Amino acid sequence: MPSQNIAVQRAIYDALKKEKRPDESFTRLLDRLLHERGTLSDMTGAWGEKGLSADRRALTSLRVGRRP
Repeated sequence: MPSQNIAVQRAIYDALKKEKRPDESFTRLLDRLLHERGTLSDMTGAWGEKGLSADRRALTSLRVGRRP
């Protein structure tokens, strides 16, 4: 399998290294992280109604040109 090198800042490398499981390569780690994050629609309801109401007000304000 061909490979590609990427450059990341040391802090990013250290954070990835902490996330990496003992039996996991960095390739598998990145693949896992990219697939675990899900989509925005997967987050529906995550904040509950109180947070959702505040978000709706903020979006409504933006739509009519006001700041929340």
